[in-house]
Amino acid sequence: MALRQTHIGVFGAIAFTIAATLLVPKSADAINRRFQRYELQLGVGLDNFMGDICSPRDASKSVWVIPQTIGVVGNVGMKYNLTRRDECNCLISSTQSIGAQMFFGQLRAEEVEKNIDKFYYRNGIGFKSYFVELSLRYDWYFIKDKKRRFTYKKVGRPIVKRATIAPSYLFVGAGGLFSTGRFSWDNKDGRQSEKFSNVAPVLMGGIGTKLRINRSVSFGLEAGLRLAINDNIDNCDGNVETTPTKPWVFGKWYDQYQFITASFTFKIREKKNGWPDFRSIGK
Repeated sequence: MALRQTHIGVFGAIAFTIAATLLVPKSADAINRRFQRYELQLGVGLDNFMGDICSPRDASKSVWVIPQTIGVVGNVGMKYNLTRRDECNCLISSTQSIGAQMFFGQLRAEEVEKNIDKFYYRNGIGFKSYFVELSLRYDWYFIKDKKRRFTYKKVGRPIVKRATIAPSYLFVGAGGLFSTGRFSWDNKDGRQSEKFSNVAPVLMGGIGTKLRINRSVSFGLEAGLRLAINDNIDNCDGNVETTPTKPWVFGKWYDQYQFITASFTFKIREKKNGWPDFRSIGK
């Protein structure tokens, strides 16, 4: 319960701070010019589930990553830059963006006796589910890509200099997780299983960085934490009563999962009416 209250309190404080800073003034010139405000993101990566199944016996352990809880994930998303890159010449800036994303993949945790060590609960239970997560997010760039600068030699030949620091950002957001899968357990009759489905609101936060390949394409890495409001993603809420047919003992952990993804980002120009011009991808 203390872990749950701490996470919710942190996300609440971040959300309040963002609400106070979302309004960014725009000049008329910024609105009328065609600029690469939109970004299309495509990525793949790994996810790690932390919940009641495969939870550690040590109650003070707040993070764990083991092979039995790792899955594969993909994502696609769109972002809209609230602040133009050329509106600030400084290295540290308040560049902001908002966006929508969809993640899809598999969440899993398996307490198979021979595949998990003594530091984690071993009840012979597990789950595998396929999920889709839809979310809205806010990004704040604490390190921005430095604006292109020119230095002229005496002969008049321009020398282009660019900062080598990769733009990096923090993000927060909220969304919904939709999953369906199978919950399985061992008993005297052998391995049993049942289907289940779940819908859970999630809060999210994390950090990312990007390395520019050219003026319109960049490669990035991103790590994020998802905290589910519903403690039943693994079809086990930690309050299951022990019975002769289900003698399970595990820690009462609030379900959460993390993503680590590698992605390509494509900048997209906006049309005069403000909508993205997808014909400009890669140009």
